Amino acid sequence: MAKPALKSYSRYASEAAELLGTAIRNARIERKFTVADVAERAGISRGLVTRIEKGEMGCSIGAAFEVTAIVGL
Repeated sequence: MAKPALKSYSRYASEAAELLGTAIRNARIERKFTVADVAERAGISRGLVTRIEKGEMGCSIGAAFEVTAIVGL
């Protein structure tokens, strides 16, 4: 089965995801949490936490909200 084509997102959506990811990363560092700490608490992989922090658009919104709550945003 062929892979679906990559979804393109508006510049505004991409910028919003990057801003959220940066805010999550800054809050995590401020609270002295490691990526592994957040991943364990959220029940997701370290790689997914990293992708959320980078603002990648393919991440689950539920996972992003969970990480946001864990870091106190």
